[in-house]
Amino acid sequence: MLLLACTAAPVFAADNAGAAASQYALGDQTMSINAGMFVPLFLFDNNFSGIPFLGHNPPQLTLGAVGSLSWAAYVTPQIRLGVDIAGNFTLSPNANVLLMLPFVVKAAYVFTFYPFEVPLSFGIGMNIVKYTTLSSIDLLLRPGASFYWIYNSSWSFGANLLYWFDMQFSSGNERYGNFLEFSLSALYHF
Repeated sequence: MLLLACTAAPVFAADNAGAAASQYALGDQTMSINAGMFVPLFLFDNNFSGIPFLGHNPPQLTLGAVGSLSWAAYVTPQIRLGVDIAGNFTLSPNANVLLMLPFVVKAAYVFTFYPFEVPLSFGIGMNIVKYTTLSSIDLLLRPGASFYWIYNSSWSFGANLLYWFDMQFSSGNERYGNFLEFSLSALYHF
C-alpha cells in the first residue's frame, strides 16, 4: 500500500502545473530595494511642442542613476498597496546635476506564474526636483511593470520598468517630463 501511495504522488503533484494562486493574503507585506538606470526621453510644454513627432525636443540630459526603497501590503491575494521613496540624478551638457526625489503612493496587481510574479503597478505622488538654483514640487504619475523570480518564500529577485510622467506647473510655464526607469530589484516578503 505504501508503494502505491509513493508512486501516485508525482501524478497528483502534476495537477498544479501552470499558473499558480498567490501565496499571499491580507496583511502580508513586502519591502524592496531597487537600483538601476534612468533614461530621459523627451520634454514638452503646454502647447505640446516638443513631442518627438510634432517637433523634437530632447531633454539634453545624460543617462542617469536611480535608486528606491518600497513598502507594500497585500489587501487581497493579488492586490498590494504601498509607498515608494526614490532618488535619481542626471547631468546636463554643462555638467549641472538634475536631482529628483519622488514620494509615490502605488497600487499593484500581481500575476503569479510560479516561480515567477509579474506585478503591474500605477503610482501617483509628488516629485521634488532641483536643478542648479531652481527647485519645484511636481505631480508625478508612474505606471510600470515588474518581473520577479520567486527564490523562496521570503525573497524574490527581478527587474522593474517604470514610466515617469512629471508635470511641472508654474505660472503659465508648464513643462511635462517623460522618463523611463529600468532597475534591478530585491524583494523581501514578510
